[in-house]
Amino acid sequence: MKPAHLFVEAISQGLSPNEALRCLPNCEPLYIQRVPVDVHRAALWKGWRFFPVSSSKHLAVTRANLSRATDNLHQLRYWARQSPNWALVAGPDSGVFVLEVDGEAGLDTLLDFCGDDWSWLDTLRSMAGEKRYLYFAWPEGWSRISNIRQIGEGLSVRGEGEWVFVPPSRGPHGVQYDSLNPGAEAVSAPRWLLECAFKLADKFDPSRPFPRSSVVRDAWCSVDLAEFTHDQV
Repeated sequence: MKPAHLFVEAISQGLSPNEALRCLPNCEPLYIQRVPVDVHRAALWKGWRFFPVSSSKHLAVTRANLSRATDNLHQLRYWARQSPNWALVAGPDSGVFVLEVDGEAGLDTLLDFCGDDWSWLDTLRSMAGEKRYLYFAWPEGWSRISNIRQIGEGLSVRGEGEWVFVPPSRGPHGVQYDSLNPGAEAVSAPRWLLECAFKLADKFDPSRPFPRSSVVRDAWCSVDLAEFTHDQV
């Protein structure tokens, strides 16, 4: 596709129609068979999983909606016939989590947390009203801290079992979601953010009991303490 207004401008400068077409840049399509191009790309290249949300059910997303999320392009095209809003399921299945920055309070908290680390500016970002959404690659070797979503005033993390609207959807009250840097990648999260919302997956948690069937538990329970002398202990 070619941008029509640039074509008209080129003609007005004396170029022939063929010359005008050759010199114009390609225009990015907004949709591919009614699926937003960013959703199409993320599903095809990244395996991100999406589901449709009708305008009348913005606040009624259930586990059933989350479970039917998919990266299957045929299914996405079928849903696109209904002109839905699009939601991304966060978590390891999609390989992404989202940092939500709510207004000035959230921005102030973000700036306090990041210090001199501005790497979060390089990641995929979107906005809706006063909120900003930063997308990060799901961290390998880390697990989500249980029941932790808000990590500071106006700053929260959406991870496994959660979701977020994506552009060009309209959220509750008609708020438009827009991309801030379309085409950007979801980069690795900065260390400070990981330490706020995650923990190392292999880090020992003394409050967590051994699972009922565990090689470690079986080995522990099979030790005969009588075999050890005081010196050995």
